[in-house]
Amino acid sequence: MNHRIVLSTLFVCLSSTALGCETTGAVMDDAGGAPDTGMPGVDADVDTGPALATSLTYTPDGCSYTVTTPHAIDTARSRDAFGASATDPDHIHTSWAGPSDTTFAVNWHTGNDTFASSLLIGSDMAAIMAADGAATGVERHDGHYLRFSSSPTGANASMAHEVHVCGLTASTTYYYRVGGPGHWSDAFAFSTGPTIGSTEPFVFGVTGDSRGFEDNAWAITEHRMTADHPVDFEVFSGDAVVVGSNQPEWDQFFTQTEGSFSVQDFMASHALMVANGNHDLLTVNYLAQFALPQTVSPSEVGQGEDWYSFDYGNAHFVVLNDTVAGSTILGGDEAAWLSSDLAAVNRATTPWIFVIHHRPLYTCASTHAPDTALRASWQPIFDQYHVDFVLAGHNHEYERSAPIFQFDAGGGHVAPQGPNGAPVIDTNHLPSGTVYLVAAGAGAPLYPVDTSCPTTAEAQSVRNYVTFSITGTTLHMTAYDALTNAMIDELTYTK
Repeated sequence: MNHRIVLSTLFVCLSSTALGCETTGAVMDDAGGAPDTGMPGVDADVDTGPALATSLTYTPDGCSYTVTTPHAIDTARSRDAFGASATDPDHIHTSWAGPSDTTFAVNWHTGNDTFASSLLIGSDMAAIMAADGAATGVERHDGHYLRFSSSPTGANASMAHEVHVCGLTASTTYYYRVGGPGHWSDAFAFSTGPTIGSTEPFVFGVTGDSRGFEDNAWAITEHRMTADHPVDFEVFSGDAVVVGSNQPEWDQFFTQTEGSFSVQDFMASHALMVANGNHDLLTVNYLAQFALPQTVSPSEVGQGEDWYSFDYGNAHFVVLNDTVAGSTILGGDEAAWLSSDLAAVNRATTPWIFVIHHRPLYTCASTHAPDTALRASWQPIFDQYHVDFVLAGHNHEYERSAPIFQFDAGGGHVAPQGPNGAPVIDTNHLPSGTVYLVAAGAGAPLYPVDTSCPTTAEAQSVRNYVTFSITGTTLHMTAYDALTNAMIDELTYTK
């Protein structure tokens, strides 16, 4: 029996900087599977898509959204199939492709002949640990596997798995395992977010530029956000690896350790929402290993994962892509999508707006100058909709701007400031300006800093991460030196 559907491979190109890039292609719809697919472990009611398709589209059970895979060597929905060299799951990490209060998604990695892509979930840890399939108090959800390679020959292929779970209860802790019968992972806890629009307190973390993994900073940072300053989820501003098409670097990203702690201990229980960086390059490795919202808009080539938004509690998060195929996209289709997305936010129920992307609009560091093209494309929109914080990376440092408002050819203007440089809030509960934050260097080489720019409030060349604690209309931001755990900056304000 043929144990896989052979699909077209991805072709990789090299730029002048020797960074990998790959051609992703438009979304292709699933035309429907045959009753007998010939796939090992694939039941007749699981849609694998037509043979020789280059991607797979399906609606996970109970979900209101569809999932589309990137182009790959082969991909299918699979339940219990294992080859002779079956391996247990690793690289387990979570995210949201749907509402944060009622869904979550899990990705993981196995050997290339482990096809099973299932998840057991319930509210009782003991029941999950005892189950080898659906049982009393234990649900089973099935997803897909995707075998991908950055090589045009399909060499050194990797196997990624993905399952989506929907219909959950807000602010509830669930326990889950992934894999398949006889090859389940350890059990992990995952908590859904508060009801969208509620004022339930929450904390999220901000990191970026783990690439290079120097000083073991990536594992230390993830450990800090688990043990020292716990967060509910994390946003990442890009450049996870040096070369996005180099899978061994992604393996490091998911498996770094500090003593007995592994980054999987954090990622398996806390959603990681990522932005594409200029080193990640929307490669198949990036797209295959993260499950993100996939509402496709014009000019997106990554199945809708180029840019997206999500809500958590009473905050709205927008994740943008500033490494695009053509410069006109930034101020064209992407800006149009951004404006439409922000216009739909009801600030009465969602007072907080955060934007995450990679290359900073405002920075005083000399290594990478502030991106004036991004300023021209996006800052007028940030101003119009009174975005609270824009979170970026690219310069490997910590840097916070004063609140900035009103873009012109010379840049932005420092807006009225409250204590410690916090924005002043007007009678409509809107900030006087947007704070632009650079939180990077969670493994990449550190860059020197400069505080002489009039828009810069604080800058330090340190391994760092940032936490935001939100309680109703009060926000407290704290930045930490990841290696020493010392607080390096903070501000608080209330709308």
